[in-house]
Amino acid sequence: MSTLRIIFFSTLLIVFSFKIPSAKLLSYQSEYEISLANSEKIRLPGKTYVNEASGQLFIDWINNCQNSWVSNQRMMTRFINSHGVGTVSEINYSLNEKTDGSDMDFVLEVKEDAELVERVYGEARIKDSLIVKFPQTDKENLNFSNDVIFPHHFLEEIISNLYSDKQMITKKVYEGTIPNKFFNISVFLTDEIIKESNLKLPKEINNKFKKIRMSYYQDNEQTPVFEQTINLNDQGVANFFRYDYPDYSLVLKLKKITLVNLDCN
Repeated sequence: MSTLRIIFFSTLLIVFSFKIPSAKLLSYQSEYEISLANSEKIRLPGKTYVNEASGQLFIDWINNCQNSWVSNQRMMTRFINSHGVGTVSEINYSLNEKTDGSDMDFVLEVKEDAELVERVYGEARIKDSLIVKFPQTDKENLNFSNDVIFPHHFLEEIISNLYSDKQMITKKVYEGTIPNKFFNISVFLTDEIIKESNLKLPKEINNKFKKIRMSYYQDNEQTPVFEQTINLNDQGVANFFRYDYPDYSLVLKLKKITLVNLDCN
């Protein structure tokens, strides 16, 4: 399931004239349980579908002493299709994004049934334009306009407007899980508030999650690659994700979260 690498980006979530103080966004380690969502989509004869899905997603977001935000993510998912054939997908992704949003390094590794499919190391810099380099490879540099931003700045953008009068945000975001492309993302801010009741959260975490919806587009396509629903609080913590693809949907529920405090003295 090559589309699974997109989940990394969407779970990662140019800001306006102000930025959220870095201290407001929490550093944490988290674990999510993955399952196949109920779907009312009609299945066509002769086409292969996903019958079962299960797995885990591990996400770390660490504030590196105000210098950068570091994220390490690992996703392991087992699929069983409508013919009873199983596939195991594993994706490992790490990024280091400077707090001013000017630089980002990333590493992506994709495996299918324990066999390496892809490994990419990239360096991205924003100045007059966004330049992405792939050291020690023959891959050509990528050049995007400087209105394309990185994942953590995108998260800050969303949170800064979580309780504003805005109902929609649109941004171009590059994060490397699809190394040659960026996403055009439309974010729809709803008024729905959810409280976590199935998991006891650390007392420092605000148990007030706002439901938002996102549509992810590539190139000039008018149809989204996928759509996403997230329950997100104002500290950058999500307790729920739903991913809607053309043929199936996945649900990710927060199973465990631990806050991280670094000694920066």
